[in-house]
Amino acid sequence: MLDPEKSHDPEEIRRSLEDIVEKLEPTARSSSGWGAVMAEHRERWNDLKAQIHERQSALKELVKRKKAGEISADDFERECRRIQDELTSLEFEVYNLRLGTDVKV
Repeated sequence: MLDPEKSHDPEEIRRSLEDIVEKLEPTARSSSGWGAVMAEHRERWNDLKAQIHERQSALKELVKRKKAGEISADDFERECRRIQDELTSLEFEVYNLRLGTDVKV
């Protein structure tokens, strides 16, 4: 079977996404499992939270700078995209931590 992360086949991609969504479905078991994962990886979890908060703050500051006219629209778009990509990567790390997987962005 092809690696769904490298496949361009829409059906393969859809199945891969459905598998991930199914793992994310909230259940009582998953809530207690999440608590166990957090306890087991507390230092990594706290590091991820801090990094996410830092990127969110940077994004807010970027918006303030754009509204104040301190940066050009092109610079804003470029920097905003970079920060959003970093946030997406961090969110995938959280999902991987929770699911015990290694899904790449």
